[in-house]
Amino acid sequence: MKKESKNIEILIQIMSKSMGKRLIKQLLCVILLIFEVDEMKIISGLSVSSNTLKKYTNLLNNGRLSELFEDNLYRPKSELEDYREEIMAELDENPAHTLREAAVVIEKLTGIKRSIPQVRNFLKKTDTDH
Repeated sequence: MKKESKNIEILIQIMSKSMGKRLIKQLLCVILLIFEVDEMKIISGLSVSSNTLKKYTNLLNNGRLSELFEDNLYRPKSELEDYREEIMAELDENPAHTLREAAVVIEKLTGIKRSIPQVRNFLKKTDTDH
């Protein structure tokens, strides 16, 4: 069993370069279910819960497999998103030299106080979105 688990980990690492780890595990679970691999081997080999495997089995048996691959992860939206254009316009016009300065500008514009890491994440996300 150790060899099988090691092979599964290697396969996941290889596939992770182009696909998310979550999607890979889902695909592997479904493939193993289709080939009627013992559920305990799937659970231990892929480190998934029995409830997860039951969910996948139900989706597979009811012809609703496509639901498994829908992106339904909860991703909360930052309150700053509503002010993105204003913030970026202000920072373009008057560039902040530090994240602390950017945090002060954001708080003055929006009334929303954010920590330095939160400001960094917001600005990085803004850079990648544009």
